[in-house]
Amino acid sequence: MRLPKLNALCHVVWHDIVGQINSPLSESKPQRCKTVGWLARVEKDYIVIATSIYEGEGDNPTIDGCAIPLGCIESVKRLRE
Repeated sequence: MRLPKLNALCHVVWHDIVGQINSPLSESKPQRCKTVGWLARVEKDYIVIATSIYEGEGDNPTIDGCAIPLGCIESVKRLRE
């Protein structure tokens, strides 16, 4: 999978883990999910999408975001800013 450059605004389609308690087995399956945010970090087995980035934090900013395993990602597309 080819990823956009760091800090690009992206639309990510991925499959999220779903936990259930006292539910029918037939209802247990991952949930398709869409996330929009900035590609903040790329590692060998996951990416981090920041949905908010707080200013004034230097080289290690504080974010609201999501770490998504590469194996869960269906697509990543760069959005125009």
